[in-house]
Amino acid sequence: MSGSGSPCAGVPREEASRRVDQVLSLVQLTAHADKLPGQLSGGQQQRVAIARAIVVQPPLVLMDEPLSNLDAKLRIEMRTELKRIHLELGRSTIYVTHDQDEALSLADRVVVLQDGRTQQIGTPEEFYARPATLDVARFMGYRNIIPLDVTRVDGTTASLAGPGIALRGLCQGRIGIGRAMAAIRPDDLELTEGDGEGITGRVETVEYCGRDYLVDLIASSGMRLHARSLERVASGDIRRCTAPAERVLVFPAERG
Repeated sequence: MSGSGSPCAGVPREEASRRVDQVLSLVQLTAHADKLPGQLSGGQQQRVAIARAIVVQPPLVLMDEPLSNLDAKLRIEMRTELKRIHLELGRSTIYVTHDQDEALSLADRVVVLQDGRTQQIGTPEEFYARPATLDVARFMGYRNIIPLDVTRVDGTTASLAGPGIALRGLCQGRIGIGRAMAAIRPDDLELTEGDGEGITGRVETVEYCGRDYLVDLIASSGMRLHARSLERVASGDIRRCTAPAERVLVFPAERG
């Protein structure tokens, strides 16, 4: 595979050849060693880029959005390959991404930055279950960010109210009576019928996702909500969305 410069410059020829053979085997491209870049698929070209980065045996590897230009299928395949290569290589890697799935599946430790400031550092499991801020929650897939009024606080549980809304959630930080923001994943909003605690809304769009349906509803306040349903519903249906209190995270109201 030809290039504009040798990544093993200054290394004896025999050692350079050994390193190249080693990394080609690692990225599973030994059979394509004599091909030109134009003869390789997108996924294979990404593997070449990885090989060039690691053949010099750096103490630290930096990957900046390495999968951003690949289609969905290749992204999933290359994500698995990157995990395997990282484990076999045994070197620390800093991986920059805006994709929460990549962050959760690849990282041992996650750092979320917002405007150059660290928002949270922790394990993927900690990020998924307990995002520290609303910005982190948004990144981690909490698509329903709902401004509500806190009417009561019992320990770490807050009672929330709004137009057509009655919920309970877990306080994230110091929460008092007054305005707050509730964050809920679509997966945690269950569609039901009838009255009671929850959020009442009108079904606007329904997307079939294979195992379930992604449902967009319009609440009484005009806010758009995102939920998932195992059963198909129809546009125009009135449904109530409920979520367990432990799945509703209550954050202080955003300034401005």
